[in-house]
Amino acid sequence: MEKRTQFQQIIEDARLDRFDVLLVDHTSRFGRNQAECIRYKEELKLLGKTVVFVSQGIISGSDRDFLSERINETMDEGYSRNLSRYITEGLVRKAESGLHVGPSPLGFKSELKAGTREHKVPDPATIPILFMALKEYATGDYSYREVANHLNADGYRTQNGRFFTGYNLRDILSNRFYEGKVVYHQGLPDEQIINGSHKVPEDVHQLWLRCQIIKKERTNQTTGRPRRENHDYPFSHVLKCHHCGNSYHGEAVYYKDTTKLRLIHERHSHGKQCNIMPKSRSVDSLNREFAERVLAYVNLDKGWKTRVMAVILNGGVTENKANQDQANRLSKVLENLRKQHLWGDISDGDYRREKADLERQIKTLTPDTTPIEMPNMERAAQLLNEMPALWQHPGVTNKQRESLVQEVFNKISIDGDALVTVEPKPEYAPLFAEMLTHTLNGYREFDSPPPPPNPTHVLRNPGRFRFPGGQR
Repeated sequence: MEKRTQFQQIIEDARLDRFDVLLVDHTSRFGRNQAECIRYKEELKLLGKTVVFVSQGIISGSDRDFLSERINETMDEGYSRNLSRYITEGLVRKAESGLHVGPSPLGFKSELKAGTREHKVPDPATIPILFMALKEYATGDYSYREVANHLNADGYRTQNGRFFTGYNLRDILSNRFYEGKVVYHQGLPDEQIINGSHKVPEDVHQLWLRCQIIKKERTNQTTGRPRRENHDYPFSHVLKCHHCGNSYHGEAVYYKDTTKLRLIHERHSHGKQCNIMPKSRSVDSLNREFAERVLAYVNLDKGWKTRVMAVILNGGVTENKANQDQANRLSKVLENLRKQHLWGDISDGDYRREKADLERQIKTLTPDTTPIEMPNMERAAQLLNEMPALWQHPGVTNKQRESLVQEVFNKISIDGDALVTVEPKPEYAPLFAEMLTHTLNGYREFDSPPPPPNPTHVLRNPGRFRFPGGQR
């Protein structure tokens, strides 16, 4: 039922009270799954809608037609199940007879054999395309995409009139039809491989087999040295030079049996020059410095809980009250609309249309009554205050550190051998401003001239923060 978009539209219209009676030609057109039919009919009944099956003269849910309705539903589902079984059995018998199941592959067409069954035979119009594709790939000089480009350049198109792609060539070379086989349910547990009744030209057959050898050679071929393990760098794409603004890039340094992770200021042959020294920092040293000079100052003062609770309990109250007032006004308009309809001042069509529009507006303005699940703020505050220890805990991976940094920060600036500023993302800047306002050792750095020491002003202007210890 979920895939029947028009049926779902009917259910949605019923919920919006856009009709009173649903006329259906036959019970089989409503659905052929009895359980789902009963469920949707019950929903329509609860919405005050009547379902009538016209050709059978059945009013759904009525005592008079109850038995007839259930019998027809059962027969409809039985027909659907039998039809599916018959189709499956027919396809199985077709495959077991060596007949190809599905549309004709490239280079072949369907032809009636003995006037009853389709038989695949070479198609003079398209087999030259197949021959050219197989011949080029069999040389071993071209990829799927290159062969497809050559076919397109010569004006050839697929059976659907589209350009050839590498995927088309991959499908051709994976289709055992050209080997003289018929495969039913390929890749499934009940897969069957049967000798086909069709005849593949010998030159096409040999070329296809040659292409299989090329495919296998390319699959097993390795170039260069084995792929090294992927590594995660906590400050990747975020750590930038304080002088030139260029990003630092992760690089693994292999020495004997160990691997050292470093963040490099400039890639080899990058073409850019910066005189900052040193040119790289180890990930381990940056992790330690970040914990000691950044996370160590991320602390909540004693009054944090009062302020957070005030925001949670009072946030959005004004907006919700305004929405509720507007919803109440629209409800009165809806009531007046009902009265006008009862008095005959407006037509049924206008009433349903305006009623649906008003109900949508009221639904939008009505606040969600789902209970708010309060977070464990004490635990969250404890984790925040313990962040330096958690950051350096051996159980925390560099990937987890990278996720945290990229979630919270836009930029972290480094001046050679020391971190100097951090720039949190806008949604986190007020949090940093609030915490640093209550931290005696930290102070705020702005691009503009420093404002007066007003905590409210700090919260309104997210920016960059310099932490103690930055010498430049």
